Amino acid sequence: MKIAIITFGCKVNQYESEYMAERLEKSGHLVVPPQFKADVYVVNSCAVTKVAERKVQNRIRRIKRENPSAKVVVAGCYPQLNPLDPKKYGADLVIGNKEKKEIEKYVDLSGVFVDRSYWLKDFEIESVENGYDTMKRAYVKVEDGCDRSCTYCAIRLARGTKVRSKPIDIVVQEVKRLLESGYGEIVITGINLGRYGVDSGEKLYDLMKSLEKMKGDFRVRLSSMNPEDVDEEVIKMFKDFGKLVNHLHLSAQSGSDRILRKMRRNYTHEEYLRIVEHLREIDPLFSITTDIIVGFPGETDLDFDQTLKLVEKVAFSRVHAFRFSPRPGTLAAKMEGKVPGDVKRSRMMELEKIARSVSESYRKSLVGKKLRVLVEKVENEISFGHDEYYVLHEFSGGEEGRFSEVVALSTTDQGMVSKVADRYKWEAI
Repeated sequence: MKIAIITFGCKVNQYESEYMAERLEKSGHLVVPPQFKADVYVVNSCAVTKVAERKVQNRIRRIKRENPSAKVVVAGCYPQLNPLDPKKYGADLVIGNKEKKEIEKYVDLSGVFVDRSYWLKDFEIESVENGYDTMKRAYVKVEDGCDRSCTYCAIRLARGTKVRSKPIDIVVQEVKRLLESGYGEIVITGINLGRYGVDSGEKLYDLMKSLEKMKGDFRVRLSSMNPEDVDEEVIKMFKDFGKLVNHLHLSAQSGSDRILRKMRRNYTHEEYLRIVEHLREIDPLFSITTDIIVGFPGETDLDFDQTLKLVEKVAFSRVHAFRFSPRPGTLAAKMEGKVPGDVKRSRMMELEKIARSVSESYRKSLVGKKLRVLVEKVENEISFGHDEYYVLHEFSGGEEGRFSEVVALSTTDQGMVSKVADRYKWEAI
């Protein structure tokens, strides 16, 4: 059968889509790009917000409308939380996160199969040979589950409240295969990456140390961490390991201590700022991206103003902003003090305006700096790729899949215009 996989959501989902693709190919199926006509469409779903669920629902309906004879399989967090819901929109087969690990056993079936038990052995078998899609960056999932209790988050319910960590030796072998396949960047990811090893006794520092010892011209990036998990040892990783780039997605969610307590986020805005200070002592250009929730129950104008001040103080290189979305089964869904929709919209617009400004200021600080870009694609002789700070560059020259030393010349709406470094020197003489 021809099978297309459509992915929504986080880097963990992207990793798991590649894992499903490899299992399907090994079992004799032909995996085609999502824009191609297929016999089966696997929708790897997200349920982090109502908007995310709505996008999945719309995609199911669109597939059924454009290709009525095709079978639609909905997998992942959305059915994990709402097993029967995808059937309302036309799904033929519904499976959870655990069933994705043996997708070939389910793809010929119809019905609902959602197991809500999670075991380490189910996680250990996951290992990919290729990176997600056609990028030269490969995701490696090293942790699943979350034992924290943020009041707004349903993903811990969809992924399990027990942390499962992939053993270091298995991660090392997986990374080795990816490097042999030509990938220049390895992104280490997990549902709550900062909790890696709490179940096994292994440490994220030791995992990074093992990757640092590996031969080859490649770099390592951490996907996302919560501030309460960024301790001295994590900060020391950025000092000690040259392959680990100076970029971290550090989820803030709010700049108000009162709202952070309501969210059950175990840090204050001052503690967050201290982490940023330590990271920028290592590198003044250290790139920090973040998530912000707008309109959490009880959020006042003062609370929101404190969030804006945090965004300006940190000077994030990028902000991912979300309007609060009550998730069934979470404490926040039952909280009083609902923020009206028009207030959330206006706050969102104000936050996005300031976020664009600080992001541009951060990019301007890179002008004139020599940076190392991994070329991800070349179109019409223009190379596109991200540098170590996860800023997008476009420049003439460069080879797909290889690193290029560039000098940043100016900013664009989303990134930078640059020149190859040796060419820049030649023209400057």
